[in-house]
Amino acid sequence: MKRLLSVLLLLTLFVVFCKNLQSQVFTKVNADSLIININKYRNTNVEVEGIVIHVCGVDGKKMKLSTENGSIIKILPKDSLTSFDKSFFKKKVKVQGLVNELRIGKSYIDRLEKDKVLLCHIDHTPCKDSVWVRELKESGSANALSKKDTDKLMQIMEQTGKEYISVIIIVAEKVEIIAEK
Repeated sequence: MKRLLSVLLLLTLFVVFCKNLQSQVFTKVNADSLIININKYRNTNVEVEGIVIHVCGVDGKKMKLSTENGSIIKILPKDSLTSFDKSFFKKKVKVQGLVNELRIGKSYIDRLEKDKVLLCHIDHTPCKDSVWVRELKESGSANALSKKDTDKLMQIMEQTGKEYISVIIIVAEKVEIIAEK
């Protein structure tokens, strides 16, 4: 009986281990194709390449990846305790991770405009850089910048003919530098 339980335990661990290995298969996809075909790749593990054009200066928990056509993909670390290294800036990287999409609608943009929120240029959420926000408010330029950002979001919605702005996000398992810019 003891031997049978040991065998069952080992078999269970083996099955769990194999399932974890299967979930780590990454589909290599062109970054621009990922954006165009987001409905196909949402909730899928992918591998994409692009140039890191910004690493968040506040906490390093966001990166802005530029595709060949100049579109943007937001990169987040899988582990919330991890920050991205500033050495990724201006480097061509390979990112492996899970794809998600954040849709920003008109009501959200209207609320941002009403509250005169300063936005993160990576994902259009309220900026966490309290020093920068405070300096802009003290200089009197915060309201104009907020208005400019929300107007730009509305313009993008009009140009695309969609009732939302799509922010493509990859929650990164691995980020690797593959070339200098």
